[in-house]
Amino acid sequence: MNLDFLSQYFTEVHFAKGQLITRVGEVENSLYYLSEGIVRFFYYNPTTDKETTVDILFPESFCLSYTSFVRREPSLLSIEALKEVTAYKIGREHLDHLIQQQEYLQIKADILEHLLIEKMQREAQFLLQSPEEIYLNLLEKDPKLIQNIPLKYIASYIGITPQALSRIRKRIF
Repeated sequence: MNLDFLSQYFTEVHFAKGQLITRVGEVENSLYYLSEGIVRFFYYNPTTDKETTVDILFPESFCLSYTSFVRREPSLLSIEALKEVTAYKIGREHLDHLIQQQEYLQIKADILEHLLIEKMQREAQFLLQSPEEIYLNLLEKDPKLIQNIPLKYIASYIGITPQALSRIRKRIF
């Protein structure tokens, strides 16, 4: 995304490692564009006391609890900074005002397209790739960044146990 555009309409924000960007139960009122860092999307099941990581985003990604943002209802998931994050934030009101202007309507279409493509790629990945292939794809995105993600989150994201991920890592390395 164009840095001039970001600085004109978005506010630069920072999140420390471990800080929640979005909390379960809160209504999402902002859209973020990740410039630096890594975030994870996760659900927490209080009955089993288990977190399930459903997505991991890297720089140059849009980040928000989309359903909460659109429907203006409490988020069912949380978003956590896994590494220090620098992002650009725009509130719902500013975004709505911006896209009322014809020349910026394309921004909304671009954001929706980006989010839909990410979701479809993630679904296809789970249907067509083995856990080892998914892990290799994560490594390919940015090997240095992936080293900063705790293995339990990567295992949860892939849908396997940390022990199974350790076995995969032993085969690869």
